[in-house]
Amino acid sequence: MYKVIIADDEYMIHRSLAKLVESSEHPFRVVGEAEDGAEALLLLKEKPDLIITDICMPGLDGLAFIEKAKQVRSDVLFLVISGYGEFEYAQRALRLGVEDFLLKPVSPEKFQQTLTAIYHRLEKQKRRVMDYRQWFLGHEELLLQLSDAIWRLDEKAVDELLHKLVHHYEKEAADEIPFPTLNNILQEKIMNELANRGLSFQDHPIYRELTADADEKINATSSVLIQCRAYTQILLHAVKSSRNFGSRTHISKAITYTKDNLSDSTLSVQAAADIAGMSVTYFSRLFKEETGTSYVQYLTRLRMEKAKILLDEQLHSASEICERVGYADYPHFSKTFKKIYGIAPADYSKLHRSI
Repeated sequence: MYKVIIADDEYMIHRSLAKLVESSEHPFRVVGEAEDGAEALLLLKEKPDLIITDICMPGLDGLAFIEKAKQVRSDVLFLVISGYGEFEYAQRALRLGVEDFLLKPVSPEKFQQTLTAIYHRLEKQKRRVMDYRQWFLGHEELLLQLSDAIWRLDEKAVDELLHKLVHHYEKEAADEIPFPTLNNILQEKIMNELANRGLSFQDHPIYRELTADADEKINATSSVLIQCRAYTQILLHAVKSSRNFGSRTHISKAITYTKDNLSDSTLSVQAAADIAGMSVTYFSRLFKEETGTSYVQYLTRLRMEKAKILLDEQLHSASEICERVGYADYPHFSKTFKKIYGIAPADYSKLHRSI
């Protein structure tokens, strides 16, 4: 089923167009109707395959709407509806890459013929995209690693993985897969993976704003790497924006995990950062901002506090307590305890028993 949105400032016209679309012999479904370009932009969250739009509308007109919509959904097809006196605007629309234009009043027969042509174009496009996706399947692991690096806000890893992906693309598929298609599928796969982790921001204002900004910056260059980097920066910024007020939740999650796993000798800043879904560098900075101390210092303090409590209970030997608080090496445990409390754990235990 192909999704369609319709934009026309005349209610009766966009209603009649919707009925014509729904009565088509081809699988089209109207998922939204708008009476101006600004309202139509909001409907892009429905991920339409085809947009039918008038040119002369109040506020954001059809041409401006097409330009903005292409920045968000470059793969969507456009059918322009134009009045007799607006033919020159329709010509401009064709230069923007629209599929076709029809003059008002629209003949139902001509409209259905045009829909049929667009349907065949969409089918051809779908088959081509399916072929392209086969190439991506061969690099699924690399894409998952890239999504994970974006999720963790690890910009160094993102850059390294992009270099690998672009190298494979230029070597294996550059002659077959146009860059816009590569970029669209790449973004889709990464955003789907991020959505699985609870982040969805494609319809967020910052996503549209940054996408438009990136388009302006990369128009003058043909470097695939630069273009891919520009769009992954959008995703990184969007992840940061989505987390702007959620960092405390992520740090709190890592703290809870740490408290529950003090006996695990493999517990580390890397493990805590993984739980928080961040790179070690980003996690360490946020952790210190939230707690006023480094993660290693925090972990050490928790372990020593627990060790002291266990020693006070006098139910276990110092060597047993060493293991219970996550130390595999007793001398290291004893040295750390003495550094904090001024006395070795074994001596502390003896002193406590004598009181």
